[in-house]
Amino acid sequence: MIDPQELDSRASTGTVYWEGLSDLIDSNGRPVGRGYLEMTGYAQRLVL
Repeated sequence: MIDPQELDSRASTGTVYWEGLSDLIDSNGRPVGRGYLEMTGYAQRLVL
């Protein structure tokens, strides 16, 4: 396992993305699963 990380590659690929483990929580606040998440487009709009 590795710590979550945010990678700023705007200088090369033009994007910032975050990756790491995530917990899935139900509507009652109970943990129901785990996963791996990668997010892009949250720092600024991603233009392809």
